[in-house]
Order: sequence, then C-alpha cells, then structure tokens
Amino acid sequence: MKTKARDGSSLPRVRAVTRAVSILRSFTRERPNLTLGEIVAITGLDAGTTRRLLVTLRDEGLVRQDVASGRYSASIGLLELSRAVPETLSLTALVEERVKQLAEETQTTVYLSTASGDSALCTARHNGGRAIEVRWWAVGEHRAFNKGTGPRVLLAYQPEARREEIMRDVLGLEANQIAELRAELADIRATGVSIKHDEIASGISAMAVPLLDPAGNILAAISTGGLTPRYTGAQQVDMHHQMTNAASEMANSLRGYSL
Repeated sequence: MKTKARDGSSLPRVRAVTRAVSILRSFTRERPNLTLGEIVAITGLDAGTTRRLLVTLRDEGLVRQDVASGRYSASIGLLELSRAVPETLSLTALVEERVKQLAEETQTTVYLSTASGDSALCTARHNGGRAIEVRWWAVGEHRAFNKGTGPRVLLAYQPEARREEIMRDVLGLEANQIAELRAELADIRATGVSIKHDEIASGISAMAVPLLDPAGNILAAISTGGLTPRYTGAQQVDMHHQMTNAASEMANSLRGYSL
C-alpha cells in the first residue's frame, strides 16, 4: 500500500485550481489588460473553460472586466490576498530548503548571495555532508563583487551603467583590469555560469549560476564549492545541470517576488 506524503505531494492536483492560477499568471506588468482570446493563447486553455473561470474569478473579486472594451485585468482582490503573506517570507526563507537539498544532491557547500549596496552578501550557506566543508564565506559576510563566483554572477547581471560604476569607483580597478573583468562578465551573461579553480584555495573549485525573475533581473546567485575533480569534465556538466535545475525550481517558488 502506497503511503501518502505528509506534504501532500502524492495527492492528485485539482485541475480547475491549476487552470485558474494559470489565468491569473497570464497578467503581468507588461500585459495588464488582456482579451479573452489573448488569455486563451497564453494559457493554452479552450475558450469556454477560460471564460467560465474568468467569470468566477471576476465574481470573487480577483479579476476585473472593463465593460467598454471587454478586456480583463487583475483586480484589487489580489492585493488583499498579498497582505496576508508573512513579512518573514524573505527571498532566503522561500528558497532555503531547496538550497539545502542542492547541497545534499551535489555533496558540496552551497551559498546563496544577494547584491547589497556596493558588495555581495551571503544570506545562506549549507554543507552537503562530506568531510570537506568550504567555509570561505559566512552568512552575513560581505564580499567584493570581483571575489568568488557568486559575487561575479551578481555583478554580471547588474545594469551596464551600474557594472561600470562598481568596477571603476567601488572596486577601483585600473583600465586593463576593468577590460578583463568586463569580458569575463560578458561571458557569464552569455553562458549563465561562472566557474573558478583554485581561487579560494589550492584544489578547491566553485561554480555559480544566477537566480533570475521572469523579466531576467537578478534576484540572487547560487554557488557551490568543493574539490576540483567535481568541477571538471563530465562531473562539471552534471554539477551545472543540477544547479540550473535548482535555480529553475527556486525561480518558480519566487513567482511574484521582487526586490
């Protein structure tokens, strides 16, 4: 007899709720007002089902329909629901369990970091259980944006003007150093990953990937550190795959979150 998971993960999904949520998520800052046809195209639902759900959401105060144009938009009822979200649910709190899981999966030390003023701030650190724990960065400690893979990823996804300001005024780099770092940051944006060998200590390597919102804005950096063989060849590919999967799942859990 199959036991049910205590978190409800083994229970069947309620399809009507899933469909209603997909309709609500079709409204964004870039497309706040949508026709029935546009919502159908975005969600992939049929027109009849979409209209019935929209009418229900409208009657519950979560969706508004403009009488003149017939277009739909999110309603103030969603703001009322958002006020019930505990203030303690910070970005770190929302994804920390997945950070712990990634540490166990990769058997490395995993860091979560965010941009904080003119430096990178470590907000979470978890070790996967191996004897070697990389303690390079403590929770609550700041690092310069050009030290470590996580800080570099955070810098790479800053707006261009901000990147230039940090390299020139905050880090105080010379012109040739700026050019070198600028090229490295462009590569990080192109590949979505930063990898460093022996920067922390001999025989230790690190990898970082960005945690982005739907618009491509940087929310945090996810980085791992461990023995160098784990970051070369096929193992490097596997590590990158595990980290990007984790980042994708974290991004889903942060839908609607903004800094």
